[in-house]
Amino acid sequence: MPFDLAKAQKLAETAVTLKNEFLKTANWRREQAIDYPDDKWNFEAVALLDRLANTVDEIDPRLLEAYVGFWEGEGLSGAETQSEMLRGVAFDWAPQTASEFVSEFISKMRSGT
Repeated sequence: MPFDLAKAQKLAETAVTLKNEFLKTANWRREQAIDYPDDKWNFEAVALLDRLANTVDEIDPRLLEAYVGFWEGEGLSGAETQSEMLRGVAFDWAPQTASEFVSEFISKMRSGT
């Protein structure tokens, strides 16, 4: 099977974008933690989101390729699902790795929930 440069570039760009989403959400949670210092969940979310950002490079390329597939085409369902999942980190669930986050995203997208 020949090397597909375009596919590799797309996966690399997707990984960078996902990492940036984790970091952006972690920064927002940091701001919330400053505004609401008695709410421990914001601090938990920051730690988890930083961990997710630091594990993006460990995502299996096949898993990342499946993730990319949900971002192609019409509609915003992928963005809406991911946004909801990011907001729920530490509050609704506690993924330990970016792979776990992506796997759950794919599961939600496939099931339509």
